[in-house]
Amino acid sequence: MKSLKPIIFAAIFIASMTTVGCSDTKTKPSSPETETIDQTISPESISFEWQKSYQDKLDEFKKSDAFTSDSAFDIFDLNDDGNPELIISQGTEKNSACEIYTYSGGSLSSLGTAGFEGYFDFLPEYKLTREEYHGDGFLLGKFRQLEGEEFIDFLTYSDNSESASSGVSIKHEINGQEVLLTEYESKLAPYVDTLTMHLGRKYTFGDDAENYAIRRAESWGAVLGSNRKAKCKKKLLEIADEMGTDKKNASFELCDLNGDDTPEIIVSSGSSINSSCSVYYFSGNDIEQLDGEYGRYGRLLFDIGSLVFYNESETGMTYWSIADSGFTADKYKSSGSIMETGRRFALTTAGIDASLV
Repeated sequence: MKSLKPIIFAAIFIASMTTVGCSDTKTKPSSPETETIDQTISPESISFEWQKSYQDKLDEFKKSDAFTSDSAFDIFDLNDDGNPELIISQGTEKNSACEIYTYSGGSLSSLGTAGFEGYFDFLPEYKLTREEYHGDGFLLGKFRQLEGEEFIDFLTYSDNSESASSGVSIKHEINGQEVLLTEYESKLAPYVDTLTMHLGRKYTFGDDAENYAIRRAESWGAVLGSNRKAKCKKKLLEIADEMGTDKKNASFELCDLNGDDTPEIIVSSGSSINSSCSVYYFSGNDIEQLDGEYGRYGRLLFDIGSLVFYNESETGMTYWSIADSGFTADKYKSSGSIMETGRRFALTTAGIDASLV
């Protein structure tokens, strides 16, 4: 197996890529017998009951007056019951909330809305959503938890300390009760530094994006064979161990960057502006790392239709591909089917296990 590591010429707007493809699919010998390479199967051969209902809801939304070119959607399991929820974001206006749907008992039902500016936060460690509204000198926030088919308020908070210069009386409230600043900070402290995911705008409305979200993205745990699952778990635990205490906001995602029905492993170091992603790939049953670091804010933008991943910055765009050895960024045209990747699961034992179910 030749290395998949690309020779990268990445320049703003005119980046060009050269990749070295795979030839023989041989694995390193194991003792005492040669390890069997897991058979590759199409993720689209895996079916889930919710798929048709979610596709129908997306089609219905696209025909509605609420749909715009700024609309997006997400599919994410909010309560670890094995069935992901469908999240539709109308747009990014300040008061734009996400519509959330769930599938249970053979039918689709609405869970209401959440968030502002087309997204809401989710804290996987606590299984809580977080919504914050920043007004003129004040903050309103709440944590909610999905119980059955209903969101229940877990904790609400408010603070107007940003109005201090105007001479108003400063108040801090927890669950509607005024408290001292020390108690206010103490109540919120557990949720400040925990891993936070932004949900609602993972996928654009494009045919390839919809197909990937509904028929591919949720299937990798079923697609990977036992050998590759074991290698994947071992590698991710090794990465987490190497990060040590720095892994607090680290995450990862399985995503097929080259369309070969075998996912790459995208590991995100965090969510700050300078956080990047590392990309790992299967070589037989072994896992190797792609040279370099990619992305921004701990995520990659991936054009599913064109099999190109990239990141945006103030100075322009940088593009990469491991699917096409003749790819040059100056010829790149968006397919319109874009997704964010890298921040789907927490880089913890629980997150790793959940990704491989």
